[in-house]
Amino acid sequence: MYTVLELIYVVIIFLGKGISIMQIAIVDDLKNERDLLSSYIARYCQENNISLKLASFACGEEIIAAKNTPFDIIFLDIYMPGLSGLETAKEIRKEDTACLLVFSTTSPDFAVKSFRVRAFDYLVKPYEYAQLAEIMALAEKALNKSSRYIEVKESREMVKILIRDILYADYDNHYIQIHTKDNIIKTYLAFQDFSPLLLKYPQFLNCYRNCIINMDSVASLYENDFLLTSGERIPITREKRSEIRQFYADYAFQKLNGDV
Repeated sequence: MYTVLELIYVVIIFLGKGISIMQIAIVDDLKNERDLLSSYIARYCQENNISLKLASFACGEEIIAAKNTPFDIIFLDIYMPGLSGLETAKEIRKEDTACLLVFSTTSPDFAVKSFRVRAFDYLVKPYEYAQLAEIMALAEKALNKSSRYIEVKESREMVKILIRDILYADYDNHYIQIHTKDNIIKTYLAFQDFSPLLLKYPQFLNCYRNCIINMDSVASLYENDFLLTSGERIPITREKRSEIRQFYADYAFQKLNGDV
C-alpha cells in the first residue's frame, strides 16, 4: 500500500527563467510593411537577448500552407487580397489554439471582431517601434506564463503537463483526471488538495462541483455551460451561474487588455 506521498508528487515550476527564443511570423501583402515590422521585431529581440526565428508571408494562404510550422506570435494584416486577416486567423485557430495573434490595421474598429478568434493585441499603422516593443513585452510575459507546468505521478511514472495544455480537470473515484489536448492523465489525490494548484492561476475557474476549466480553452459561453475548443461541454453550477459567467467575462476583458 502506497502512501499519498509515494503515489502523488505535484509541483509547479518554470521552464527556465524566460523565453530564450521566439518563433514569429508576419503576414502582410505589402513588402515594405513586412520589412519595417521585421526590423522592429529584430531590434526588440536584440535589445532583450532573445533568439529569433522570423518568417514572412505575402498572404494568408501561404501561412495556412505552412501549418506544420509552429509559431509563438503571428502578426496578421487585416486587409489583404484573397483571405483577409480575420479569415486567415479563423483557419489558423483550427490547427493552433495557443499562438498569439496580433492584427495590424489602419483602424482599431475591428478589435471586437478580432476577439472572436482570441486575438492577443493589435498594431495600428503606420508602425511605431514603441508600440511594437510594448506588445512584444506583453507577449514575452504571456509566453513565459504559458511555459509553466505541473508534474504528477501517474501509476509509477512522473508526468509533466504544461499548464497551457490543460483543458480542464475533474474528479472521479478518488482520482484527479487532468484532460489535456492529447490525453487524460489520472493521479491519486483529493480534489480539495489538488484544486489550489490550478486556481492560483487567473485562467482557471471552478465552474462545477469538482471541476476546474482553463478559461483560455473556452470557445464559447452559453447559458448553462462552457463549450471548449475540444468540442466538450462543461456545465456551470446552477447556484453560482451568474457569478461564474461574470467571472469569465471579467477575465476575457482583462485578457483583451493585456492585464493577465
